Amino acid sequence: MSLVDRAQALQAEAQELYRRLGLRTAFPWEPVLIGSALSGLMVDRDLDVMFDAPDANTATILHGLIALDRAVEIRSVDFRDERGNRRPTPALTDERYYAVLHTDTWKIDLTFWLHVVERPHVADAYRVRDATAEQRLQILRLKDNMPDRDSSAIYRTVLGYG
Repeated sequence: MSLVDRAQALQAEAQELYRRLGLRTAFPWEPVLIGSALSGLMVDRDLDVMFDAPDANTATILHGLIALDRAVEIRSVDFRDERGNRRPTPALTDERYYAVLHTDTWKIDLTFWLHVVERPHVADAYRVRDATAEQRLQILRLKDNMPDRDSSAIYRTVLGYG
């Protein structure tokens, strides 16, 4: 199977998983698909979703995670409260709750942003999705050959932005 065919098959699996999870009913915020599931350049079973969730709290998110476990069999959960000095960057607007779920075959990243600001994640995925066929194949090759990759760096390098 070619890299492009594999990416398309993974994309179809990701869409089915996204539908099955029922994120719109599990959480009171609108889910936004990001990353390779949006761009269509998947090499791993990794689904990334973010929420603008300024009123999020631990109890609401954990309740939603229980609902997800009813939809798919979750093997592990890494839940992080990344507020205050635990946020991933110095920017106050990057406060979030972050959950990484694993099923037998999928890694599911859920980011609940506590500040509603413009985030580059969706625009970046669309920019990658709209790349030429040659650029898309180059990105897939690089992602496939670099297990500990920084996908954003690959996109910037191949597409020449940022």
